[in-house]
Amino acid sequence: MKPVRFLHIPKTAGSTFTAILNRQYAVGGTFSFSGSFSGDYSDIKRFEALSENEKRDILLFSGHAPIVSGVKAADEATTITFLRNPISRVKSFCQHVSEGKSSHLVKDFPPDNFNLDAFLESGNLELTNFQTRMLVCNPTNLGIPWQLNDALASRLKEEALENLFNKISHFGIQEYFDESLIIFSLAFGWEMPLYVSANTMNTKKRIRFEKRHLEHIAELNALDMAVYMCAKERFIYKLASSAFSKEKLRQFQFINKIYKHTVRPRNLFRRLFRFAT
Repeated sequence: MKPVRFLHIPKTAGSTFTAILNRQYAVGGTFSFSGSFSGDYSDIKRFEALSENEKRDILLFSGHAPIVSGVKAADEATTITFLRNPISRVKSFCQHVSEGKSSHLVKDFPPDNFNLDAFLESGNLELTNFQTRMLVCNPTNLGIPWQLNDALASRLKEEALENLFNKISHFGIQEYFDESLIIFSLAFGWEMPLYVSANTMNTKKRIRFEKRHLEHIAELNALDMAVYMCAKERFIYKLASSAFSKEKLRQFQFINKIYKHTVRPRNLFRRLFRFAT
């Protein structure tokens, strides 16, 4: 079985999807690149320290490394990813930080007095065209600030879409999470990818985004929005094709609704269905 790599762009339902992947590929080993998007090469060193047998046993690479991760085995694996509306993604990231869930940001932006305006002005790279960065960069240049003129923005958009449409095997859209799961399941012959949403927002601490905040986020993510709209158009086209099974989607959503409300659901429905049949 050829290994699969999940290119996990932060705040695109990746925690929920990673849990699904871990169940699908639990028969083999897994290796995570968590943290390498920030320039931490400890994961690469850890991979290099594995024996050849351990490397061959890996079925799943998963984590926040950009499209060129620095590990040949991962970069040559069948790659999948999720995109999300950039405005929603950044709002979710801000919410995440405001709840103190990003440990490296707690000191500068403590949850007790989180200042949204200050955070949006902070220059944090995850606030600005981060989906495009993940699609075009490697760990050594992911953190380099971009001075975007029209020519550079056009080139980066073309490169991101080229990688998304041709180097990445399949991609999902967070706003169409269930539909994305059907596409992945049909492509890889998965068991039914039942899930309960992970890393959800604390509704008691919901941030209020004013018009100025949304306008600022949109300005910071104009390139991401251009890439996202092209990707979404292709994704919607795929959903409308005869290759997409609306019946499998209906079955899945019916069973997953039961699964979400079942005590200890992990093994209850796991082997009931295979979408590849």
